Amino acid sequence: MIRVNPRAAALRAMSQRLHRRSYRVAGPNSLWHLDGNHKLIRWRIGIHGGIDGYSCLVVFLRASSNNRSSTVMDCFMNAVSRYGFPSRVRTDHGGENNTVCLFMNIFRGSWRGSALRGRSMHNQRIERLWGDLWLGMTNVYHGLFNFFEREGIVDVDNEIHLWALHCVYLLRINRDLTEFCNQWNHHGLRTNFC
Repeated sequence: MIRVNPRAAALRAMSQRLHRRSYRVAGPNSLWHLDGNHKLIRWRIGIHGGIDGYSCLVVFLRASSNNRSSTVMDCFMNAVSRYGFPSRVRTDHGGENNTVCLFMNIFRGSWRGSALRGRSMHNQRIERLWGDLWLGMTNVYHGLFNFFEREGIVDVDNEIHLWALHCVYLLRINRDLTEFCNQWNHHGLRTNFC
């Protein structure tokens, strides 16, 4: 196409470029992004996280054996006791976020958009964190648990096997999440993207 019609090819290439939106929040605790990571859900392990949209500070990161709304609320309240209340939170439409969204609408007011719910692609700060978490840690446990299944060590349909897996690995995963969180929160930011 370039040889036949170079002008049209150049226009087509320019029209297909990705146009990034600018991301702006007023300051720290202005907007927290919350989400759950389900890379280990096959083994009934969910990772819940929250990140401040302004500073990219990870306010919480915890693995648990359930995906309940009360678990996310517990993580959220622990983060609030440490960093203070955010002005707004952004989540997806998952049921695990219902209690936090209800709380924020009651505490801050529903008329001001205290709980913003939308598609995960608009929750860019936490989605970026999940990508780095996969490369830095989650992929190791995913590979290990798959190995256990292939070798017949763990059967995901056996409640006792899953209970034993949780007893052995949930504390380790949470220890590694704490270490990842500390490294993330203390690394230098080269650009305005987390």
